[in-house]
Amino acid sequence: MKRYKSIAFILFSLIGVNSYANEPPSTDYKPAVGWQFYNLPKPPKEKQLKKQLEISPPLKELSASEQIELIQKKLKEAKDNAIMNPTPDNIATYKVYQDYFVEKATAFSVKWEEMLLKYPDLDYNIKNSFYNASVPIKETMRRKEEANAIELVNQTYGFFFFYRGNNPLDNKLSEVIKTFAAQYKLTIIPISVDGRINAEFPQSRRDMGQAMKMGIKHFPALFIVNPRKGDYKPIAYGFITPDDLARRVLNVVSGFKPKI
Repeated sequence: MKRYKSIAFILFSLIGVNSYANEPPSTDYKPAVGWQFYNLPKPPKEKQLKKQLEISPPLKELSASEQIELIQKKLKEAKDNAIMNPTPDNIATYKVYQDYFVEKATAFSVKWEEMLLKYPDLDYNIKNSFYNASVPIKETMRRKEEANAIELVNQTYGFFFFYRGNNPLDNKLSEVIKTFAAQYKLTIIPISVDGRINAEFPQSRRDMGQAMKMGIKHFPALFIVNPRKGDYKPIAYGFITPDDLARRVLNVVSGFKPKI
């Protein structure tokens, strides 16, 4: 009995194999999918994405100011939307607008350099070089200008130094003023407004109403005074370094003309 069952099973198997073998091969199959296969939809091409972001009305129909205003508005809206709703599409939309501005800024930067070569009179570097190698030269020129300004002032003006002998800050500035005067051979008239004489200026005068007459309410104070014309101008109030003091004199003499 077992023998007959074995023969029947073999015949059934052969019939099944032959019938399957006679079928035409199928081309309808799905590729193998494993952890290394990502069946994600292909992202839209950049051109397609930009086409979706076409602005109405077209930018070329607007003025330059209107174009910037509109694009900036779109950029802000896209950025806010990407932050509040962070999806790949929303972020991609924001980046398209951002890239637009980056491209414009890059083009502007390149054309700026071209412009400087075409119109060298507009090149600030020619008038006032900003490179590190030129710093020592500029510093020497500045100090020369300051020295000339101080010499010019010294020919016409005298320096009135109003101080408080009991104030430590005023006394510290007295040291600066004394050194500054010796360096540039200046005539300094020190005036004590509180009657206390500073050791740096033993020849100081006591204020006899000059400060009030000149309207000086803040101390210490340094003024240049033309005794012949009765003209006077403030140079500094409070503490100041020698370098800043020289620069201040130059600014006063030049009428605070900006360096361009």
